Amino acid sequence: MDYLIRGKFVVTLNPADGPEGIIRGGAVYVSGGEIVAVGRFKDLKPSYPNATVLGSPRYWVMPGFVNAHQHGKGLTQFQLGGKDDCFEISRFITDAMATVDPYLDCLYACKKMIETGITTSLHYNSSRGPKTYEADVAARLRAYNDAGMRVSFGLDVRDRNHMVYGDDEFLATLKPALRRDAEARFAQSRTAAPDEYFRIARNLSDQLNAANGRAKLFLTPAGPQWCTEELLRAIRDESKQRRLGVQIHVLETQYQRSYFQRYYGKSAVSWLADLDFLTPSVSLAHGVWLTREDMRLVAQKGSRLVHNPSSNLRLRSGIAPLALFHAAGIPLAMGLDSSPLNDEPDMFQEMRLAANLQRTPGLSPGLIPLRDIFKAATVNGAETLGWGEGAGTLTPGKRADIVLVDARQITEPYLASHQNPIDALIYRGKANSVDTVMVDGEILYQGRKHVRLDERNLVRALKKSISPPARGKRTKLDSQLLDAVKGFYNTWNDDPKTPFHRMNSTD
Repeated sequence: MDYLIRGKFVVTLNPADGPEGIIRGGAVYVSGGEIVAVGRFKDLKPSYPNATVLGSPRYWVMPGFVNAHQHGKGLTQFQLGGKDDCFEISRFITDAMATVDPYLDCLYACKKMIETGITTSLHYNSSRGPKTYEADVAARLRAYNDAGMRVSFGLDVRDRNHMVYGDDEFLATLKPALRRDAEARFAQSRTAAPDEYFRIARNLSDQLNAANGRAKLFLTPAGPQWCTEELLRAIRDESKQRRLGVQIHVLETQYQRSYFQRYYGKSAVSWLADLDFLTPSVSLAHGVWLTREDMRLVAQKGSRLVHNPSSNLRLRSGIAPLALFHAAGIPLAMGLDSSPLNDEPDMFQEMRLAANLQRTPGLSPGLIPLRDIFKAATVNGAETLGWGEGAGTLTPGKRADIVLVDARQITEPYLASHQNPIDALIYRGKANSVDTVMVDGEILYQGRKHVRLDERNLVRALKKSISPPARGKRTKLDSQLLDAVKGFYNTWNDDPKTPFHRMNSTD
């Protein structure tokens, strides 16, 4: 079907449409899933009289959001019973958690992302164990296919440090009986072994390339502290040979930075650079604890960085120096990381948080323009995930990944006419303002209702699939290990740090 999608403003992000890439009283003509023409509605309407008109002056039209880092979890770790604590403690799971069907959970995540205007996502797979690894991948990929989203599907892998950063050192601190119990529990990685991993990756890459659809493969090693040099070199070579994108968690927390200084005498970024791992095909998730030299290296290598401000706050990882990333010339994207501020995906809120966290007290120079934050959540994300040639802007020749926003919450009861629409979307936009979502020219969500998904049956099936955690107190082993982990990391708190963010004075 052919569509003419109109709005008071069309945010194209195309430089051909002016310095801001905004058309007032604009429209986008879509045919065969492709953007054919962009211009003023009054000019396009006579040329395409038979096209179905979507929108009106009440709406604003924009590219779909790109969630460039998330784990495909519809139910968050907190909802399932996990710890809402700092990263290292929350991921060292010692409390019983509910289990949920991986297909339904991922499909529910897609449902929520679509409702908030996210058309493309990086899925950083989170394995439950080597026995279910391949089945989980197939189930979650099927969820994206059924939802209709565009996805770069990342296969996770790790082959060291299954307990803490530095398992051998940690185990040496434990009494013999506790050490034996800990080794028995954490003897095996939760991901596929490297040989099996690359077999699955090659098969899946071939399948997705042949399908030429809305999914492509990414390689997503868990992080440099969890992957050996041999594994990362193999991923680097596989990426180059098959032209696959790579995303990796890097320096999310202070303890990850301390680990590399303690064990290697250099930063994680320097270590990756020495492996020739950093390339334009690689994106780094988080990067909260990058030094200025790290930033220079990342920019020099052409790698990208995905900013996850609300997750960084929630997991007590810190405030990433976003303005310094931008000043260094690092291409930036945005991600929600499946642990956002209020357990709900909302890229409007994430952009707003990113904009406001960079506002240190005083007359702060060098702030990132809001337009660049908006680009991080759209076109930069599409480029980071390998979809830049076909998505990210509303440009003729690109695929139609388009969102219609009901602007009443933004503009009423009054919004000064000179305010920039992009600024207004960031400062005043809300996820529930999203009215219509189109991916590849297919309407997935219209009038705030799903078109492809059966929302009621999905939620009902999801609820039935949840197995609550067994009741009972934490075991003695759990308590002992948790105390030992806290004691182990507490010895690392003396790592000297120079905060980039000016805080309030308490003197």
